[in-house]
Amino acid sequence: MSTVLPERVSTVVVALDASESSERAVPVGARLAARLHARLLPMSAVPKETAREERCERLQRLIPRSSGAAIEVVVDPDPADAIDIVLRGLEDAIACLGTHGRGRTAALLGSVTTELMRRRREPVVLVGPNYRNELTGRGLVACIDETPQATEIIPVALHWSKLLGERLTVITVAEAVPPALTSGPVRRKFGPNDDVDGFLRHAVAKWRAQGYDLDTEAVYDPISPASGLTDYLWAHPSTLVVLGSRARTGIERAIFGSVAAQMMHRSLAPVLAVPRSDAQ
Repeated sequence: MSTVLPERVSTVVVALDASESSERAVPVGARLAARLHARLLPMSAVPKETAREERCERLQRLIPRSSGAAIEVVVDPDPADAIDIVLRGLEDAIACLGTHGRGRTAALLGSVTTELMRRRREPVVLVGPNYRNELTGRGLVACIDETPQATEIIPVALHWSKLLGERLTVITVAEAVPPALTSGPVRRKFGPNDDVDGFLRHAVAKWRAQGYDLDTEAVYDPISPASGLTDYLWAHPSTLVVLGSRARTGIERAIFGSVAAQMMHRSLAPVLAVPRSDAQ
């Protein structure tokens, strides 16, 4: 299942409920819609018809009148199903939603987010609790690791850099290790064990050979990939961070591994979450 890359984005669907965490997506969705010359569609799902009027009023208070956005509230007890149905009824639309989770691993992102990602071939914009509106910057950051599937997000990131007219930087986060006291390869807890800059050059070589102009940067952190990404974004405020999902295997069929979930949860910038091609 390959990621869908539309020539343009016609609608940004901002999915909202009655929580403050979902409302973080409003300024992000409005900004993306303006940058993409797309329609902004705030939507929400309620379990019963009797709750529709109250939810409509809440959304109307949230959405700036200057946006001219018409809201849509549907009756569906399954929010992920409701968002999916709305997206399938539109052409070239993308969902934007705030993440809810507070637990470990994939639960960091909340059940609605993970269920929506199971269903979609298109990327989803996620706005986590660490998002800082005042740190809105320029450029896209695609964060990859050393797994063979990681580079699948690079063409998606390049496509979005073109849509937004912003430069792409591909980074990887590696454990900062001191020089080895004895000869032999470097062994890191995370990140490429060998030459990290060389790993990045190899990762993007295919696209540079095709004429794409993009940057690379090795990021070193002693704690974790999520910590390294957070520090990088403090120093380099960005429009979007592009991260990939994982293959869904096992009983829980978690769409995000613990590292990816932590990075999305802690990101200071909105995250473009890209479904992997081998997710079933």
